[in-house]
Amino acid sequence: MIMSESVKNYLDKAGVSYEIHVADGPTMTAHDAAVRLQVPLETIIKSIVFTTQDGSPMIAIVTGDKRVDRGKLSAIAGAKVRIATAEAAKTFTGFEVGSMPPLGHRKRIATVIDRRVMSFGKVYGGAGTPDALIEIDSRDMARLTDAIVADICE
Repeated sequence: MIMSESVKNYLDKAGVSYEIHVADGPTMTAHDAAVRLQVPLETIIKSIVFTTQDGSPMIAIVTGDKRVDRGKLSAIAGAKVRIATAEAAKTFTGFEVGSMPPLGHRKRIATVIDRRVMSFGKVYGGAGTPDALIEIDSRDMARLTDAIVADICE
């Protein structure tokens, strides 16, 4: 399987343009993905699952060279957030940490995209499998996830 069938079905049903890139090895980190695709690290996106105090999931999407500021994300969520465990992330999304796609999850999850991500036309993110990435327009990703766009980086 090159990419997750559920992600492919989601993107095809949405009718958006995307490309699949298969790397010659695992792309479990943003750095690995950038090296394998030979693209700038900041065009790789990280989709990180958080949980709020009441256990609700939230996904933060940032560029590969940045980290999420939990205080900023908590302010948007209206509650303190913490990074979800790998087990919780898989339960909420259906995907493993390290291949997390920005969309096409098991259920719709509140999503916040860092403003810097939107400065790139095309970005590369997880495709639901360890060695594949999707290339997608950041505006399509924001629209499909109904995301809030805000400054959430350290």
